Amino acid sequence: MEQIKIWPHDLLTFANDQDLISEENPLPEWAKDSLSKAKIGVVRRGNIKDGLIPVGLRGYERNQRLAGFLKFSNVKKVYHPSYFIKNRSWQNLPLDRQKLPAFQALEKIVPILEGYDWGISGSLAYEMATGVKMVKHTSEHSSDLDLIMLATRKLSHSEANELLEKLNKFGTHADLQVVNGEKGFSLEEYAQNRDRQILVKTASGPILSRDPWAFFKGKIE
Repeated sequence: MEQIKIWPHDLLTFANDQDLISEENPLPEWAKDSLSKAKIGVVRRGNIKDGLIPVGLRGYERNQRLAGFLKFSNVKKVYHPSYFIKNRSWQNLPLDRQKLPAFQALEKIVPILEGYDWGISGSLAYEMATGVKMVKHTSEHSSDLDLIMLATRKLSHSEANELLEKLNKFGTHADLQVVNGEKGFSLEEYAQNRDRQILVKTASGPILSRDPWAFFKGKIE
């Protein structure tokens, strides 16, 4: 496929199990099961070297995660987080899945985030891309809304709080990450304003910044 820009949280499909390059050999049973259902990986933060994209394979349980790499030449399709919103992909799921609280909440936050450049990742994106039942709703655990928002404009602490309050009114926790390329930070941590510095994830590892918005513009605060 034509080489395009790929960012953390993107989902990449591939054709063969062998396309996933992993240091774990043989693969754990859960990973084999995951690959039998869908050949798809989520892009991890990290530098892309020699045409190898850092990706992660996920299973149904939270502790089932496997780091690996994909060659650009083996990527068949790219799902950016915004794809699922633009295409309202949850509406293509079976009705019983659409009725899950997480998908119901996703439907309701769409108008709230109108005007923002955003998308969805995590288990909801995975299920919409593959049809594999990954979103949970039990007495012990319900899937979060893992939201990705591009840092197109700076929000004040009060604006961030107000936005998060609106997003969290529907019984499902909204975990919103503000991103700029490889960099990203939690809007919730920023909104709480408990510490003088905010953790910003980067391709070379986490750093602390007093103003992550300024850091995105290359100004270390």
